[in-house]
Parts: sequence; C-alpha cells; structure tokens
Amino acid sequence: MLDSFSAQFGTILPSLDGKRILLAVSGGLDSCVLLDLMRRQAVDIAVAHCNYQLRGDESNADHQLVKQLAKKHNLVLHDVVFDTKTMLDTTKESLQMLARRLRYSFFDDLCDAHGYDYVMTAHHADDALETFLMNWSRGSGVKGLEGIPRQNGTILRPLLDFDRQVLLQHANANDLQWREDSSNASEAYLRNQVRLTIVPALKEVFPNITDKLRETQQHLQQANELISAYMQGLEGVVWNPTTNGLSIDLTALSRVNSPNGVLYQLLSPFGFTDWDAVYRLPIGQSGTEVRTDDYQLLKDRELLILQSISSKSFEHYTIESSEQTDHLPIDLHFEQIDALSPCDKNTLIVDADLLKWPLKLRTWQAADRFFPFGMQGSQKLSDYFINQKISRLEKEKIWLLCSDSKIVWVVGHRADDRFKVSNNTKNLLQITWRD
Repeated sequence: MLDSFSAQFGTILPSLDGKRILLAVSGGLDSCVLLDLMRRQAVDIAVAHCNYQLRGDESNADHQLVKQLAKKHNLVLHDVVFDTKTMLDTTKESLQMLARRLRYSFFDDLCDAHGYDYVMTAHHADDALETFLMNWSRGSGVKGLEGIPRQNGTILRPLLDFDRQVLLQHANANDLQWREDSSNASEAYLRNQVRLTIVPALKEVFPNITDKLRETQQHLQQANELISAYMQGLEGVVWNPTTNGLSIDLTALSRVNSPNGVLYQLLSPFGFTDWDAVYRLPIGQSGTEVRTDDYQLLKDRELLILQSISSKSFEHYTIESSEQTDHLPIDLHFEQIDALSPCDKNTLIVDADLLKWPLKLRTWQAADRFFPFGMQGSQKLSDYFINQKISRLEKEKIWLLCSDSKIVWVVGHRADDRFKVSNNTKNLLQITWRD
C-alpha cells in the first residue's frame, strides 16, 4: 500500500516537494492510517484535530489519542474544541453540515495563519461509494454523482484508491493505534445504514464495485466538463448573473434542446428540490414563484428571476475625515485622546497611525474575514456570528468599519487585532458608536 500511496504525488495528485501539509486526524482508523503513510513521506506535515464534544468521554479519548500520536512522531498539533450542541441551537443546519463547516473553517484559518499548502483528509474508496449511493437516492444530477474529488482546491484526498479493508490490513500489519467511533455502529444515521447494510451486500454481488465506480465517476466528470462548457456558452444568451442571483430569458430558453435540463443545471446549486414546480414556471402566470429556504424563483413576464430572500443590498459609505460623519446611517464619533480609558462594547480605541484614510463603513458580506481581537489568526465573520449566537435578524443590522480592505471593527461587537494599541503606539483614536 505504501508504494501505491506514494506514487500518486506528482502524477494524479500534485507534487509535495517543498510543500507544507496539514493532516486532518480524527483518531479513527482511516486518519490514523493516513498519518502513518504521510509520516513516511519526505514532506513537512502537521496534525489538526476537531473535538466536537458530541460523544462525551469518547470524544475526549479520541482527542487524547491524537495528542499522543502527534507527540510520538514529533509533529505540530493544532486542536480545537467546539461547543457543537450549543451552536446547533442557533443554526438551521443539520449536525453533519454544521460539523463540516466548522471543520473546514478551522482548516482554512490554520492554512492562512501558518502557511500550509494543502489539507489532507482520509476519505477512502468506501466513502466514495457511500456518497455516490446517497446522492443517487436523492435524485442527484451528474455533478452529485461525480463523488468525492481527489483534489478540491487545497484539499487533497490521497486514500480514494483504497477501500477500508486495505486500510485495516495496513493498520494491523504496522501495529497502528486507532479508536472506533461507537456512533458508526448505530443505524440512526442514513450514512451508517448505507455503510452497514447496502455496501456489504453490493460488494458480495460485485466484488470489484469500488474499482468500477472510479471508472464510472471519471466518465461522469468528463460529462460534467462538457455540460459546464455548454452552460457557459449560454451565458448572456439564455441567462445572466445578477447581484444576488440570476435571470433567465424564457424566449431564449425555449429555443434550446433541453429547457428543463438547462433549468436544472442553473438552479440545482441553490437548493431547489421540487423540480416539477420549477419546470412549470415558464408556462405559469406572471408572479408565480417557487421558493427554497434562501431563494425565490419568480416568473416575471418573459423572465425567471432568481434572488436571495435574505440578502440585503450592499451599502457602503466613505469617511473622508474624523469630522465628516453626518452622512453615515449610524452615529459614529471619532476623537483623538491622550491616554487609554476603559471601553464598553460601543467604544473602540485603536492605533491611529495604523489606519488608512478615507475609512469605509459598510454592510458585511458572506466572504468577509477578520482577526478577532485577542485571537490568533483569522476567522470567517459568518462563523464568528454563529459562535457568538448572533441571530439572523441581528446580523442584518451589523456594520463594519474598514481601513482599506481590512476590517477595523465589527461595530458594537468585536475589534480587529491588527489595529490594537501596543507599546509602540504614539497616537490614540477613540471611536464611539452611539446606538
């Protein structure tokens, strides 16, 4: 297995020469095998572990094992403990989706802060088969049936050619330590039902099913590339992007070979599932609509208009000087001060020399990141809101004070660490928000 594993890099996966790699290690069989294989490569690696605190002592024991393995192999460990159950109460996401978002946000932050080139996860051939079956059962299109990619940006998955039995053989042959997640034996989760019941039955009938699945998914990926190229060719003719969605010209749509196929390709990324209702819209009355939790698809005469339900218009205001604030939608006051004084949530004191004028006051956007005061590294603003249990309604009222492209202050909530006062500060600026 080691030779086959090592042969991937520089062929079907990028070369790792001179790269820094972050390994996602849960403490289970798959990730412990990945750790063992990667420590045998001539590459700089570190370990990342997420403790979701969902299984009590078991979660803590997983965490402890990963600590021991990192120490044993003299590897840097980045670990985090999430209060996942509390976060789940503040989001409409499923537990699996929340955990996935928290996990990859943590990895992104580590890569930004420490300069890792790639993140490796331990998804293997059986995972790919399970995902294929689950997506197929949900009526997924070609994109969903492509399965788990070997590379997705900076995410690498080098175990996709190996099924769990091969990993188990490697682990036993090399006396590896790992922990079994007791929740994997529960059929309360759909993926576990697939893993414990359907996959073994399929393997009994089709022993080489994971190999054939890889071939099938390669063909599906090629088909999806053709579809993507075709859809790009329709941009500006059948459809156009808008600030918070897209518009579809129904007259132009009626001239293509498969109007419903085009609608599916355009709209499936936005969470639509009632496709019969979507396909009826072009012949429906003007004003008819179909909605998801986040998007509205509206028939408006000869157009279909997709727009975000929750999106607010992007607003921004330029602040030329500390005296010119009358035009702002909120009451901000700037004052040069001589000494530090206690601050509440509506007051911020910064190093004035670190600011680049003019400043900007703007609404927040989904891609925003900042460096929360007192924390190491950056964080997505959306994740900060979740951690702070800020409601959707409250989020819509939040403003950002920015210097150049950097966030200085999430007004009334958190300062950015990059503008903090230090021993070298010569000029103090106090900013007050009068709510």
